[in-house]
Amino acid sequence: MPHNKLLYLTTFGVGFLAVGLITVSFKLYDFSLKNKELKDKISLEKSIHQNQISEILKRYDSVNEKYSNNVSDVKVSASPKSVSISAEKNNKVVVKTNPEILVKKLSAVNVSARGVRIISNDVVETTVSSKIDQVRVRFTLEENKDVKPGNKTIFIQVVNPKNRLLTLKGGGETQLVKEIYYDRLNTDACVFIDLYQYQLIVGDYKIRLINEGQIIGTANFRVN
Repeated sequence: MPHNKLLYLTTFGVGFLAVGLITVSFKLYDFSLKNKELKDKISLEKSIHQNQISEILKRYDSVNEKYSNNVSDVKVSASPKSVSISAEKNNKVVVKTNPEILVKKLSAVNVSARGVRIISNDVVETTVSSKIDQVRVRFTLEENKDVKPGNKTIFIQVVNPKNRLLTLKGGGETQLVKEIYYDRLNTDACVFIDLYQYQLIVGDYKIRLINEGQIIGTANFRVN
């Protein structure tokens, strides 16, 4: 009889322990699910906040650049000069000023530049020099009723951290020529510039948009 009682107690204890383990397992599983949901929610909120901050910074840069352009126009009006860009030996960028009265000109706003590479038809932004195949340049030709409508020739240059023009793929030129039809309204444009990876060095690069010998917009991008 004592033997049967001991067996009964042992069986009962094992059963109770099994139920306890199952209960704990379910609770751990439930906790894991809730923890995963919380992490996903935090990650989503972080991504949303980063996108919002990025959008705010882009708008700030656009407003700041527009303000700078306006200030520049006021100063030039007081002492009329035009700026021309040329490239001398070793692709060194040279900025020259010529005394002449300025006329109404195009202005590029919302200019942005990013190093990218194409992966399965997707454009992926990157700052790693060994992964950059192209530079994507986006800009808007600002509405201006004083500028004649028609095709506008935009020259796009890439200046490296040593203030030298990069030689672009596809012809050995130091600037890309883009024809854009302009009808005095805000005109959006997106251009991809093919680069030689071996030319890329670490630092900040500058994109120059030029029309009729004058810089109408600039943007910077980083290469690591």
